[in-house]
Amino acid sequence: MRPQGRTLCRCADMPTSLRTSDVHERRLRLAAHVRACRIDGQVILLDLSKNKYLGVDDSRLPALADAIGGWPAWPTPQVPSNSGAAIDKLTAPLLQRGLLSYDPIERSVAAEVQEATASLNAEEAMRTARLGPRRIQRLLCGAACAAIKLRYRSLFVIAAGVAARRVRHARTPNIPPIDRLREAVAAYMRMRPFVLSTHDRCLNDSLTLLHFLAAEGAFPRWVIGVRTRPFGAHSWIQMDGVALNDQHEHVRQYRPILVV
Repeated sequence: MRPQGRTLCRCADMPTSLRTSDVHERRLRLAAHVRACRIDGQVILLDLSKNKYLGVDDSRLPALADAIGGWPAWPTPQVPSNSGAAIDKLTAPLLQRGLLSYDPIERSVAAEVQEATASLNAEEAMRTARLGPRRIQRLLCGAACAAIKLRYRSLFVIAAGVAARRVRHARTPNIPPIDRLREAVAAYMRMRPFVLSTHDRCLNDSLTLLHFLAAEGAFPRWVIGVRTRPFGAHSWIQMDGVALNDQHEHVRQYRPILVV
């Protein structure tokens, strides 16, 4: 998945016209539409409202772990006593971009996913996977829904919809056994070439599969991960520690930044 409008920069090099020292009595947090992860000595921010990534690379990053709610934890955070000005300089450009806010409300912690340790390997079941009018309809509806949402909605709106659906499902949990899940994914993979092209991005594929499995009664996690050196982003579907539409060796190259 290629990031749209990717921007990697050093936060200390940005203009700092907005000062924050006058409002330190309020809790500084990541904005509701922002997700973050720590990787290779830097922090990657995903702005879900603009579908953009920002890399923050600065020697004073550990100070932000204590100063900003929702900021990725640092192994050994050490904040010097005179770090107020330094924190102002780092946070001002992030506030200008709308990535931080002084939100008095403590938001729930973003969902997490365990490291993928296995692959579903549904290819072996593709020949015997049951097809039929209902499954074809579910695939067509899922593909259309994913395409429309990716074209006209932000990742923030899409993620909120997926999360709301998971909440509704949690009220009447009915987790399908792994064999049933493998058969459903195999059916999807068997029909996929007739609906999605090989040029469709992993994001489109993952959301289509997510909608298809929801219609089948399965509600796995949708994950977006990032890597550096070189920078890249990838999307996949995962149930517990099992990658459903990718190999676990591949997805483990990415650090999850969005889990829904």
